[in-house]
Amino acid sequence: MSEKAVVKSVDPIKTLDDMLPKTSNNKNKLFRIGISANLSGHTRELYTGVAIAVNEYLKKKDRLYDIEVLWEKSSFDKDSTLKAANQLVNRGAEAVIGHLSANQSLVAATIYSDIDIPFLAPGTSHPLLTEQGFDNILRVCGRDEEMAYEMVHLVDKLTANTSLKIVYQENSYGNQLSKLLRKSILEKGLSLKTSILINDNIVSEIDDRDTLLFAGTYEGALLLTEKLAKANFTGTVIFGDDIFVADFPYLTSKHDGLKLFTISTKKDLCGINYKNFENKYKEIASLKPAAYSVTSYIATKILLNNISLLKKHGCKRFINSLKNGVVVEGLEEVSFSPKGDLLEFEWDVYEMKAGDFIKLNGSDR
Repeated sequence: MSEKAVVKSVDPIKTLDDMLPKTSNNKNKLFRIGISANLSGHTRELYTGVAIAVNEYLKKKDRLYDIEVLWEKSSFDKDSTLKAANQLVNRGAEAVIGHLSANQSLVAATIYSDIDIPFLAPGTSHPLLTEQGFDNILRVCGRDEEMAYEMVHLVDKLTANTSLKIVYQENSYGNQLSKLLRKSILEKGLSLKTSILINDNIVSEIDDRDTLLFAGTYEGALLLTEKLAKANFTGTVIFGDDIFVADFPYLTSKHDGLKLFTISTKKDLCGINYKNFENKYKEIASLKPAAYSVTSYIATKILLNNISLLKKHGCKRFINSLKNGVVVEGLEEVSFSPKGDLLEFEWDVYEMKAGDFIKLNGSDR
């Protein structure tokens, strides 16, 4: 795959500095929020969503705190993630939002749990994040098994073809999602022809009218799309939410004859005024929001709205209070499961057309 096809992110250090106002009040105490991720297309969604929420908070005349956002780059390497998490702690982060990938979040979670600081995850859909018994985590996004169900559920809506193929990448995300897809296909009573590891000769293993379910990252999805286009594929492809990056439909627009769909976060999740949010996002990022834009914004709003609770009562009481339900300005009431998963998370279906994600309908699960 050519390098130009891979979505890249602007370095958040300078970008955050430009986005956040130099606002301070000597009467206010300082609250530090740590954010971390690898540099990718989704990273833009994280730091822009955080910045919008912080900007809104800093405009309040009666606020009690000034906000500093600390950034540390991490990668899929375990040592890099441990270093980034420890650096955020050493720099004084009192809560962390981020570590978008499962690899990073599962490693970093142990650091934040050991020292009792809240960890809000707006893009980690791996089930294990909230299954390990940590009492400092809130997941502000969906879970992989829910996404797998929605992807298979979409098959019934889009096609009469009940014989499916899974195309997956050999990485933790691809392996896990492919297993969950197989489980959902079996539960749905559909027939899975085969699971195919993506490779240079992938089209030789695909029939022209197959329905494909893709388990992997947007880089792999771009590679698959290019190969299907060259083979004049006429079937249907359903992707998970990792491909919901603003650049993806633009990069695939030259293949507009393909039938490409994705399952991703509902735009107006938790009752957010999406149009207003989208306008603010485009002013900062010069691109439309994507999969983790809204979730990063909501996670930050939840945190900022409850700083006093955290400062007064500590991490555990802060987390437990939010699990029971919290009303945040501009949102509907937000509640979490006892393990820390966002309750009533909603998905939407999008089709890629003319360089954009076109919303079809919400889930009727």
